Amino acid sequence: MKYDDASWHYGGDFPADSPEEYGGVHIALFMKWCFAQGWVGELHGEEEPEDVAKVVSGALSATEFFFKYCDGKLTDEDVNEEGNQFASEYYGDDGLYLNDYADNFGDLMYVANEEAHDFAAFSKMIEARRKNGILTEAQAKNTKPWWKVW
Repeated sequence: MKYDDASWHYGGDFPADSPEEYGGVHIALFMKWCFAQGWVGELHGEEEPEDVAKVVSGALSATEFFFKYCDGKLTDEDVNEEGNQFASEYYGDDGLYLNDYADNFGDLMYVANEEAHDFAAFSKMIEARRKNGILTEAQAKNTKPWWKVW
């Protein structure tokens, strides 16, 4: 399953003066967060464990890793089973990840590199979502207070 592809973000509203890599920053940051949780896919864990460790430590940009090893695509092979359980909801078609990213980092979307993002704040954003368990639009709609049922 493909969760996202940087090429889907090129063109259209993509800023003409931004490098194509900026279309993958939001994807690479999510992948880095998954790696930091230990949710590394088998392929990356076996083929490039040193570079995975560098991504987690910040010695290698997740964006560089993402384009070098993932061809600008985030798929179910990039993370393990637990990572896919989370990503399939939070990053899936009905997921809230892109909304959360836009709400918190929208001013950086497509115009800034990974280093311009505060990864600690990014991680807190995802952790808060993970903790409250509301990962999809459908789940968010079902959380209305009882007095707003109608």
